[in-house]
Amino acid sequence: MTLEEKALQSWHRSVIVMFALIGPPSMALLVRLPEIKELLGVSTSELGLLLFAGAIGSILALSIAARVISRLGTRPQMLGGFYLVALGLIGQAFAATTGSIWLFAICIFVTGFGFGFVDVPLNVDGASIEGKRGRSVLPRLHAAFSVGALSGAALGTLCIALSVDLLTQMILLCSTQMILPILVRRFVPQHTGQEEHHKNAEVEKPEKINLFKDKRIMFLGIGILCITLAEGAAVDWLALTVVKDFGESATNAGIAFAIFNLTMTITRFFGGNISDRFGRRNTLQVMAIIGAIGVLMMIFGTSVIFAWIGASLWGIGSALGFPLFISEAGEGENATRRVALITIFGYMAFLVGPPTLGLVAEFTGLKPMLYLIATALLSAVFFAKVMSNTKNVKAAS
Repeated sequence: MTLEEKALQSWHRSVIVMFALIGPPSMALLVRLPEIKELLGVSTSELGLLLFAGAIGSILALSIAARVISRLGTRPQMLGGFYLVALGLIGQAFAATTGSIWLFAICIFVTGFGFGFVDVPLNVDGASIEGKRGRSVLPRLHAAFSVGALSGAALGTLCIALSVDLLTQMILLCSTQMILPILVRRFVPQHTGQEEHHKNAEVEKPEKINLFKDKRIMFLGIGILCITLAEGAAVDWLALTVVKDFGESATNAGIAFAIFNLTMTITRFFGGNISDRFGRRNTLQVMAIIGAIGVLMMIFGTSVIFAWIGASLWGIGSALGFPLFISEAGEGENATRRVALITIFGYMAFLVGPPTLGLVAEFTGLKPMLYLIATALLSAVFFAKVMSNTKNVKAAS
């Protein structure tokens, strides 16, 4: 193995670790939201408004991420984002413990900003590694995030069982997150995504292109919005649908949600090989159709078995949308700006979609609302038609 290959391998491993460890502390905090609600003394609707501050922070960070990367490269933004997330989470725990609503809102804004700030450079680096390795790696990177998030939820639940107070939990978990950038910094290239004229003053600044006028980019953006809408809807509404419309227990609803997450993680783990073997477009379109079938099973099913099978297919259908659309956006010129824009579409679906679907469900019921999810997945099949379908059987084997 050459020095260049060793450096690429170290970079790849570092990005995997960062994908895996960005999520656990926040998920450990989320499982304690009922406790946070009591500590702050707020209603459910007021807590929802506080959480919305995080969404605003994320969107703001995503809107400037590409410009920062083009000037400085991905590394400073990526590592800085980790510190913002960690400090914001510790601040949320402190604010909840002291009952300070305003401090909690500020800290959740900082956390959301940090997540948006770190998400784009992580995906830009992932897309760059794909180009250098000649095979799909983003699906497995997103699988690492899923595993990390599930681990965080388990750690948060364990801390509750062991009566570990919220602030101590978050200090312990976020300490790992704050040490990580120091450990991996030397393995992450400095200038990934940086525009040439910021590295060399003799190079002229390139003409700016309006990506909103690019039909292909808009199709990719709407496509990722459709699939991430399905993923976000499952997080918020899958378990409740099993309880309300199937008349099942919270335990069976929890099993359905666990099945969704498990199948999504497994699909992401093997998704890169599947994409290389059958082509990116074919893979995404078939997966989206499978997801739509799963949602329809949730609509027409009459027993919990249908709900469990439907949840598994829903997880498969939602798994590869984000990584494969990002992979497609990350090829060619202006990759950083394209990845940032596509990521914004994805985040908008995550942040705005589920609450909007909740309003629809208020009038129609949960099962009728699921028709919108099935429609979104089938719409992604249409918008994915602009994706390349190059097969790399050698890399898949």
